[in-house]
Amino acid sequence: MTGILGYDTVQVGGIVDTNQIFALRETKLGSFLYYSPFDGILGLAFPGSSSSGATPIFDNMMNEGLVSQYLFSVYLSS
Repeated sequence: MTGILGYDTVQVGGIVDTNQIFALRETKLGSFLYYSPFDGILGLAFPGSSSSGATPIFDNMMNEGLVSQYLFSVYLSS
């Protein structure tokens, strides 16, 4: 994948994170994502796994004091 970095304001629940860095894809990842029912991937990876050095959104929220605990959860349903 290739692309550039951009910035935007992100709201997750009631938390607003301004100036969040995003990878803006210019080439596709491959055909395996072509039929996926989602538009993108919210960066919840470890900061060290970023090839660009970008800070993932949850880490950015922690660094800015926007969350009271270093904890998040994901609910998956059918």
